[in-house]
Amino acid sequence: MIFVSAVALAACGESKAARPDAELFGEQCVPGGTFDLDGRAAVLGVLNVHVNASGLVEVDTTAELLIAMDVTQNGQQIQVTASACGIQIPDVPIQGQEKPIHLEVTQATVDSVSGVIGSATLSSPDQVCADFKSGKFTIVLGALFDPTEIQTAPLPQADADGMFRFCPPSADTPCSLAIGNSCACDQESDGKPGATLLAYNVPAVNLDMIYATLRTEFSLDGQVFSSDKVQGQIDATIEQGILGCHKTDGATCTAGEIGAVKNLNPTITQQPGNPSRFRSARVPAGTTCAQIVAMKDQLFPR
Repeated sequence: MIFVSAVALAACGESKAARPDAELFGEQCVPGGTFDLDGRAAVLGVLNVHVNASGLVEVDTTAELLIAMDVTQNGQQIQVTASACGIQIPDVPIQGQEKPIHLEVTQATVDSVSGVIGSATLSSPDQVCADFKSGKFTIVLGALFDPTEIQTAPLPQADADGMFRFCPPSADTPCSLAIGNSCACDQESDGKPGATLLAYNVPAVNLDMIYATLRTEFSLDGQVFSSDKVQGQIDATIEQGILGCHKTDGATCTAGEIGAVKNLNPTITQQPGNPSRFRSARVPAGTTCAQIVAMKDQLFPR
């Protein structure tokens, strides 16, 4: 089971004459038209993040979130069902190493994430350039939480002995069958704890997979440019907890090797003074995440 939550925000105030986030993509909203947001949209969030790997590496870089949103508009109130289509973990450059550490959330992992129902508000029910504000969405992979603690409780991760709190009855119990709270479970039902991430270029240990818990949070604050486009700022974080890893020779990582990976596990936060941004594009009803991923460059040309 994937636990997700959305916390609604209060209704927006009056629309402003000019907003910095409206110009993040080099264009300014032009009043005068009307809109209707009902339908399905793809949303691309480009995150300007700061990466800190236990103080060993600190760098500003970017990451991406690709989301599918089904929107039902009722005046100034919006109900949203959001599904993660792609979660990009930023690379971690290592001094003296040609290629950065790269962790990949596979499509199989992303496809296992259930949609989350949340809400948003508009400053106008139909006038272009209306303010759009969503609640905060929280998506957790590879772990179970009490819904009241999903945003604040620490992610399960391995201790110095390579042990972690798993959901009964066993560490490889699928999340859909597991019980418990603040514990790790098998996200993809692949017999491994947590979410299985593909790993590349990890120094000192020849890895091909890392088992992790993962929490992504995001909220949207922008303007409605048309029925087909909303854009503005996205406030997002990506957090991981390391449970274990798998080496290229087929062996399971030792506690010491898991500890080395934990030291390189990045803390990812928003860059101060450099807002992240999002834009949406309407897609036909029933468009799948796989189709949105395949169409990303057409939907969001650079």
